[in-house]
Formats: sequence, structure tokens, C-alpha cells
Amino acid sequence: MKQHISLFLAFLICTTLNAQKDPHGQDKLIQSYDKVMDSIAKNNPLPTFIVGGLTKNGFFYQYHHGNKLWEGKKPISNHHIFRIYSMTKAVTSLAAMQLVEKGKITLDEPLDKLMPEMTEIPILTKEGKLVKATKSITLRQLLTHTAGFAYPFLHNGLNKFQKPSDWKYQDFPRVYEAGEKWQYGTNIDWIGKIVEKISGQTLEEYFKENITGPLGMSRTFFSVPEDLVSEITSFGHLKGNQFVQDKDWQYKELKTTKYEGGGGLFSTFHDYGQFIQCILNDGTLNGKKIIKKETIDLMFTNNMGDLFTVYDDPCLEHTYLFNMSAKNVGVNKFGLGWAVDQTGRKGIRAAGTVYWSGAACTFYSIDRKNGKAVLFFSNVLPWSNIHAESAYMKSESILYGTK
Repeated sequence: MKQHISLFLAFLICTTLNAQKDPHGQDKLIQSYDKVMDSIAKNNPLPTFIVGGLTKNGFFYQYHHGNKLWEGKKPISNHHIFRIYSMTKAVTSLAAMQLVEKGKITLDEPLDKLMPEMTEIPILTKEGKLVKATKSITLRQLLTHTAGFAYPFLHNGLNKFQKPSDWKYQDFPRVYEAGEKWQYGTNIDWIGKIVEKISGQTLEEYFKENITGPLGMSRTFFSVPEDLVSEITSFGHLKGNQFVQDKDWQYKELKTTKYEGGGGLFSTFHDYGQFIQCILNDGTLNGKKIIKKETIDLMFTNNMGDLFTVYDDPCLEHTYLFNMSAKNVGVNKFGLGWAVDQTGRKGIRAAGTVYWSGAACTFYSIDRKNGKAVLFFSNVLPWSNIHAESAYMKSESILYGTK
């Protein structure tokens, strides 16, 4: 299959060059994409997925596989609703940077006065003791996951921690001092709380007024309206070599008053495409500017200095998509809200491409140097399972690999 993709990629490059000269060449190119995507879908047990390539002008290609409901007959579409989990982080990070632009907060000011409920959370040592933090947390550290917060499922020490009966904090203990190490965790959830405190709005309200509303992302929200519940796609998990549907989880937690900036959004392929297109257009879409080009430039650069994106005490193995094991030290850095690929993928995406994903196997990467992005939506667990990751990687190779 790998050899087939490589040969077909060479064919696509030739086809693309011809398409630039032949007005009918674009149709042939789309047919070429479809042919290889059909092969990927046929050899993959994923019940449903959507993949697309974007430029500043929007989607230049889209492929839809499967149905909205796995057992149904209605084909999946750009407007059906998915749980995007940690792809929420990019939206929340952009919201924070809007506040930075307005002078409401700076990247490097101590947050002790603004967020004492966050900064007073103790640190869990490797020996299992709780100690008081000695360093202040900054917004930049939260955006780059260097503030010390972790997810229990990604850190063995925290996973074993039992909250005492008198635990008064809104989160688990931190596992590092601010600025000490990189650790993926609840940092962006705290940024959501910061946005709410500064703006005086809920995160739902702030997004609608400043991001999702202006960008026409009408089906992106934390709480799904009653009249759109029927638009939610099937949700499932891998069992053996097949995916099984989880109908209970599909309709679970559709309403909330707890707006999690790190992973709480529902969205659609269309809507997230609008968000990415805005980034490719330096913060402007359809005449509406939501953030400055200079701010996006900063978000795309390494903001964690000499620290490395390495899981020091991991619970999970990590694969190609997020090369964050010890053997890949230096491959990735973190910008403001997403990972920055320091090396790129030769012949595919350039160094400086940013990327991230959601727990239910939604993925994106944005290559501003070449003016392209790739977006992939599915709705399955576990995160980055071999089938979803394989489909995404092959799709990315095809859609980035042509000029």
C-alpha cells in the first residue's frame, strides 16, 4: 500500500502540472484524488471520516466516507456535528491572543493576582508529596503547556494520585514548577477561565461574539441546541480490529454550563475549515478580521525556548503524529496553542507547520509557508489509533504532496 501511495503521488504531481494548463485538468486531478482516497477507505475499517485540503480560498478538495449514523443511509456531510475535543484548544488560544492584542493581558505577566485559584494549586513531587509552588505562572506558559499542569492519563504519578477529602482546588496538583518542563495538560482549560474572567462573558458567549460568529461557524458550540441534536454523528471505539458504536456516549453531555477551553467544543467539518482558512488568510475571512497577522506569526513560532516536548512520566505510547518520545527530542516545539513541526515532512509539509488533534481522532495541520492545510474528521476512540492515524497520514501525503 505504501508503494502504491508513493507511485500515485508522483502521478498526482504530473497531473497537477497538466491541470494548470488544461481547463479540464482540475476535474482529472479531483478524480485522481478520489481514486486513491477510495483505496484508502476500502482498506481501512473506519466507518466514517471526512478529509480535505485547504488553501486561502477554502477547500480545494474534500472526501467523504460513510454515513452520519453508521447504521443509517444518510451520507456524512460537512455540516454534521462531531466532538472535536482538544481541537478546541486552538480556538481558546486565539481568544486569549485577542485579549493580548487589546492590552487586557500580557504573555509574561505573573497571574497570581488575576487567577489565585490556579496559581495556589500545589505541586506533586516525584516522591508523591505536595509542595507549594515558588514560581508564578504566565499566559505564555499556559499556551505552551509549560505551566506544570498535566492530564492524569498522561502522567503516571498524577494518575496514581488520590485527592484528599479536604481538597479545595479546581484541578489536580501540578507536576512541575512553571517553566520547568513541558507537559501536556489542562493548561488551556485555565486559559478559558482567564478569558471568561477578563471579558465578563462565558466562553460560549465570547466565542460567538469574537470568533465563531464572525467566521460563520454556526454549528460550533459547547452546548448543542435541541434542534441540532439529530445532526450529531455516530461515536464509537476500536474493539479488536473493528469499530463498535457507543450510542450512549453519542448523546452524552450535550448541555453544559462548564465551558472547557481545552476540549469542550462540538463542531463541523465546514466550521473548522472556516477557522483554518482564516488562519491561512492571516486572521481575516470574508472581510472580517479577528486577529492580526503579526499575532499569528508569533503563534506559529517556538515559544517554549530550549525546553523539549517530551513526556517525562508517560502513561501512553505516542506515534508519528506527535513525535514526543525521548528519541524525537527537538523534533517539535510548541507555539501559542499548537505544536510546531521543526523539521517538516520532506516533499510534503514544510518546517514551521503547526498541528494538533482531538481525542476522537480529528486532526489538522497548517502549513503557512506553502499556503496549505489538511483537516481530518472522524469520531472514534482511542486517540490516534492506527487506523485513523494511517488514513490521516496518507491523506496528508497526497494533499500536501501536490503543488
